[in-house]
Amino acid sequence: MNDLNSFLDWKTYLFSIAYRITGSYSDAEDIVQESYLKWLSLNTSKIDNPKSYLGSVVARLAFDLLKKSSRKKETYIGPYLPEPIPEIIEGVDEEKINYAFLVILETLNPFERAVFILRESFDFDFLTISKVVGKNPTYCRKILSRAKQALKSRKKKFEPDPKLHAKLFLEFNLACAKQDAKSLSLLLREDVIAYSDGGGKVHAARIPIPGIIRVSTLLKQTTKKIADTSQVYFGFANQTPAVIGYDPDGKPIFVQLFSVNEGKIDQIFNIVNPDKLKGFQNLDQLRKLGYIRKPNLLILSFIAMRKKIVSLFG
Repeated sequence: MNDLNSFLDWKTYLFSIAYRITGSYSDAEDIVQESYLKWLSLNTSKIDNPKSYLGSVVARLAFDLLKKSSRKKETYIGPYLPEPIPEIIEGVDEEKINYAFLVILETLNPFERAVFILRESFDFDFLTISKVVGKNPTYCRKILSRAKQALKSRKKKFEPDPKLHAKLFLEFNLACAKQDAKSLSLLLREDVIAYSDGGGKVHAARIPIPGIIRVSTLLKQTTKKIADTSQVYFGFANQTPAVIGYDPDGKPIFVQLFSVNEGKIDQIFNIVNPDKLKGFQNLDQLRKLGYIRKPNLLILSFIAMRKKIVSLFG
């Protein structure tokens, strides 16, 4: 029987492959577990590169699941958003993918997404990729070219200056907490859109909410409700500053993030489907490790006035 410790050496790497292909924390966990069961049955003496072998196994499992889930998304209730995860979980050396880019990956078909992720994020060779997706290497090159072209302009759009994003994040949350509609409107683009992913499991808007007036009203209403019923923390999810809400029992009930375009907030993502919040379940551990923390509005106000907001996330 193969050594568990050997498998654990690659667990984070394997999780990252599965998560980026599927966009699902829970599915990625299941895939890694299934790959471990396969690992136990292997005769590793016949495998030259176990890490590469397991990476290919996980990629095939993730791709197969992605194809199945793409059909389920057609009947999903309301907007479909990827599952956010704490920054610490995807602690691999490869370039991290921020949440807004995960969202636009949803616009690719399963073949485009898998090929793009495996080549661009993990540098799989085209022969290996071809075996994962069941297409010949030449065709996989064409798929990659098509995916890169589709993402080219949008990827650049969703890569704002991290310091600007952090500044907007704190100003945005301060304005929401103060119910300051004027300050809030200055942070939002006129064409801002708010998405809420409840998946039919909890109450949430089933269509995107467009426009600065409607979004501002929604934010004021939800912020007041959150203040009355939730414990609120600041942290990072998928390389993006996030607000994470918990009920009195410490169960995650929402994660909120946004994207930035031309210096203002253009998309707000509210993930409230409980099935998509599993990465944030262990509140005590996340607090203990310092990956989430309670906001202090007095401190935020002081920093905002002194224009030192960026230093908190610097």
